[in-house]
Amino acid sequence: MNRIWIYQSKRPLANQEQEEISNALQAFVTRWAAHNVKLDARFEIRHSHFIILSVNQEQVMASGCSIDDSVRFMQALDNQYGLSLFDRQQMAFVDETGQIQVCGLNEIGALYQSGQLSDQTPIFNNTIQDAEALENTWQVPFQESGYVMFK
Repeated sequence: MNRIWIYQSKRPLANQEQEEISNALQAFVTRWAAHNVKLDARFEIRHSHFIILSVNQEQVMASGCSIDDSVRFMQALDNQYGLSLFDRQQMAFVDETGQIQVCGLNEIGALYQSGQLSDQTPIFNNTIQDAEALENTWQVPFQESGYVMFK
């Protein structure tokens, strides 16, 4: 099973930022280890907003220390680029034009009332933890998400 961590940026990453961040992530996953054993790790940037780290746990399990190492690395990226990767008070959704929008939880009610957000609007559930969920349940309709309580 591939364990994943999803980090959501408050804004889209520019092409140059994606290239720089990809280079930094490649260097990180190349050296990422648990108890001095290299992890079978990967990364990807999706939709210019999401950085996804994954570890093949069938090879080597990510340990608490290795996860802490990844969090410190991501915090450094966050600080360098000002992405708000650790702000859990925001939600990403796909608007009617197919673009990804990010809003604060305190904005959801107004967006829903104005019709910019509907029960069927796809939102991103960044709490998922495995690759299968990434492919099958990462995007869910707003009405099926935990965010519905904010409408």
